[in-house]
Amino acid sequence: MIEGEVQRFLVGCALASLNLLYAREVVIRAKVPPGLVRLMLFLPCLASHVLFPANNFDPLKETMAAAVSFTNFGWWTNFKLMGLAFGRGQLVGKVGSPLMFLAAGALPIKEEGRGPKHGSGRRTRSASAAEAKVARDLSPSATLARACCRIPVLCTVIYAAPRLQVGSFALNLCYSFGLYAVLGFIFDIAGLVSSTVFSITLSPHFDKPFLSTSATNFWAKRWNLVAGTLLREVIYEPIIEGSMTALPSKGSKSRNPPKPSTARRLAATTACFLASGLAHEIIMWYMCGAREFGWEWTAFFTAQAPLCALEWFIKRQTKLRFPTPLAIVVFLTVQLTIAKFLFFPPVVRQGLDQRVINDVKRILGLP
Repeated sequence: MIEGEVQRFLVGCALASLNLLYAREVVIRAKVPPGLVRLMLFLPCLASHVLFPANNFDPLKETMAAAVSFTNFGWWTNFKLMGLAFGRGQLVGKVGSPLMFLAAGALPIKEEGRGPKHGSGRRTRSASAAEAKVARDLSPSATLARACCRIPVLCTVIYAAPRLQVGSFALNLCYSFGLYAVLGFIFDIAGLVSSTVFSITLSPHFDKPFLSTSATNFWAKRWNLVAGTLLREVIYEPIIEGSMTALPSKGSKSRNPPKPSTARRLAATTACFLASGLAHEIIMWYMCGAREFGWEWTAFFTAQAPLCALEWFIKRQTKLRFPTPLAIVVFLTVQLTIAKFLFFPPVVRQGLDQRVINDVKRILGLP
């Protein structure tokens, strides 16, 4: 049965590759400029990336394969194509090389340098040491070792989850580590392929998310930076710049617009979390066989925007600073409390948690 899932997933990869090559031809050969016309030409690709996994996987029986295929192609690859349609994102710099273009478009990866830049840009000794450490952590051997370490975490979650009370803090924390391990494994395998086969220089996909000190720190710098980068490129930056199409890159004053207002930043942040919530809601709806559309996941992610705004206001107006260990505890407590009422109830109500556990056991060959 697993062989059939792998074959259908590979067919999905082939479909995505054909769509990406078509999109590349639209950009290079047809020379369609960024904008709505290019987006309209990409629409068949976007639709097929959603329809193929929806019609070729049974989310009730092939939970992991369905989730990975639908999320990667239906969300992440589609967001990359949407960015390309308006001259944004990591595909813009890869159109010259077909293989690099395919790898960047089809694999769930975050390239080095994709994200907001901080600081003055001057290289210090500590900064160089930090970069060297990141390079070691992203080496093929370290990536493979990290992927292998995810499996014991998953086995621990599988063993512990049935022994914990439904809705308890301990079970929700256990599920959080399980989600982290599953996503981390997927990103590690994708990173291993992209770095060894295509020589793409990557940035970390996670950065110790359970050491986050705030919601802003968690979502912007530590958790699932693949999705975070795409949301920033497709939604945040157009709102901040006031233009769906990327602004000119050289010799134009429009490339350096006035500093965005606080209201514009808040609107852009809210739009990102709302889009993320809707994407997760669609995934939940698909994974539950079109039985679940309770809007709880949309509410969970949208609620992060006012939480980030509140953190910013408190930090700016009161200058209040918590010691790092206390800040971590406060953040985890707040997030798990929100998740208790919004994130986990539909998961348990539809039995998605047990289906994921059973499917992971099936894939790992566990009884």
